[in-house]
Amino acid sequence: MKKTSCRLFGASLALAIYTAAMTPARAMDPICNRIMAATQVLRAKPFHSYITETRSFTSASMAKAAGQIGMGGTEQSEEISTGKNIYVMNGGKWIDMQTSFAAMEQDKDSDPDTQKAMEESKCKALPDESMYGQPASVYLQSNPALGIETKLWISKTTNLPVRTDITNDQGALKISMVSRYEYSGVQAPVHSMTMKDMVKSGGGR
Repeated sequence: MKKTSCRLFGASLALAIYTAAMTPARAMDPICNRIMAATQVLRAKPFHSYITETRSFTSASMAKAAGQIGMGGTEQSEEISTGKNIYVMNGGKWIDMQTSFAAMEQDKDSDPDTQKAMEESKCKALPDESMYGQPASVYLQSNPALGIETKLWISKTTNLPVRTDITNDQGALKISMVSRYEYSGVQAPVHSMTMKDMVKSGGGR
């Protein structure tokens, strides 16, 4: 099951990282506040995200071992949030995660060391860009203590995120995750299985 759980929760994880870092001190920062306002809408707003995740290793032996168990290289995935539940595409099958973005935020890590590290998050506005044909405001949130940097594009038309780029650099392992968000006609998959059912069927090996 480890292989599956490590590569799930792409888009929602990206958004949860943003909101988890929004401590009262950070929320007082006007730039952080803009980020928080845009991402918290997605607690209830349905979205469909398309994710590209790349894992790279500083050690050739680690890269080889990771590749042998399907944990290296680049993978494409999808995620649907209906506002009430999250579904993740894994191995061509939709997995019902039986949770929501709002619930993930409530369950965020309360470890004091993690919370302290979150306080060191910095928010920065970057020059506007066009993303997927939409004019977008661009923001960068960085947290050197956690090794995480996230770039966010927010549509100037809808004030919703259209893309997030997350880089998680832990030294020996670097994970890059690019997520594209769409909001039209979002519905729960017609067919899905729970994580428990997936593991029983052998999909979590």
